[in-house]
Amino acid sequence: MNFLLKPLSVIYDAITYQRNKSYDNNASKTFNFDLPIISVGNLSVGGTGKTPFVEFLIQYYSENKKVGVLSRGYGRKTKGPIRAHESSTAKEIGDEPMQYHSKYDDVEVVVSEQRVMGVPFFENTELIILDDAYQHRAIGRNVNIMLSDSSKPFFQDHVLPYGRLRERREGAERAQIIIFTKVDEESFDQSNREEFISQSKKYSKGNVFFTSIYYGEPYSLHNQKKVNLPDEVILLTSIANPNPLIREVEKYSSISKHYKFRDHYSFTEKTIERIENELPKGSTVVITEKDAVKLKDITTKSELKFIVMPILPKVLFDQEDELFHCINSLLN
Repeated sequence: MNFLLKPLSVIYDAITYQRNKSYDNNASKTFNFDLPIISVGNLSVGGTGKTPFVEFLIQYYSENKKVGVLSRGYGRKTKGPIRAHESSTAKEIGDEPMQYHSKYDDVEVVVSEQRVMGVPFFENTELIILDDAYQHRAIGRNVNIMLSDSSKPFFQDHVLPYGRLRERREGAERAQIIIFTKVDEESFDQSNREEFISQSKKYSKGNVFFTSIYYGEPYSLHNQKKVNLPDEVILLTSIANPNPLIREVEKYSSISKHYKFRDHYSFTEKTIERIENELPKGSTVVITEKDAVKLKDITTKSELKFIVMPILPKVLFDQEDELFHCINSLLN
């Protein structure tokens, strides 16, 4: 199969390279705004822990600033710029923007395929976080953060479709901060850290940091009460990489079945009805917060018990203060 994928990767690489060169040479215009902007994105497709990291930034900066999130709204059934409102749904604004909107009352959320067109829709925002905009170079940013899954670091990956990179490794040059995510704290030591930093410096002058995944207390989907996981559960996911979640759940429960859907899958009542018919009445189903925003309204009458596993990143090697110092110095 590789003999087919490699030539296709060469073609895809040529296209993305020329697109980036048009920005580098100012043939394509980048629009800048008065509001400070932090961009969070990645070179690869999905699975880098971008959503938890955006929430990490929201929680830090919303203590002192009015924060807004600007996203494409991938998977939504609408088009054009939309500012999230009281009755917004995941189908209207996308599952990740809906997650931000439902969790953070004081955070403005705007979706727009053309990020530049979305900025004017913010009303009270002092700081914009761009969600998944590393390749969206039409909008300027003060801080460019690139995430990379530590289990498949960008410096070992290849351009689509042979690999999972949206553009060649040299695209990391634009990153002021590189963060390797989902690090296994038990096996990742100082020598691994030094090797990752050394490899990254071949492509970027950006500061390098590392994060692991931290799971919060599970809670009930419909009443938000904290709960304990029972001995046996069902897993239901529509995320790019469910493996970290599987490892976490298996610390406490046996997973008797895993319903694994593609990333950003749009659940329907028929989907839930089919699953419900296959399971014993009252079964416990573990889901992510990303899927919770899509499942909440369509599972109110279900006899299944849905438990949500919240997630946040943890900055490793005692570098959280250094990370925010780096971001703040770029903002200022």
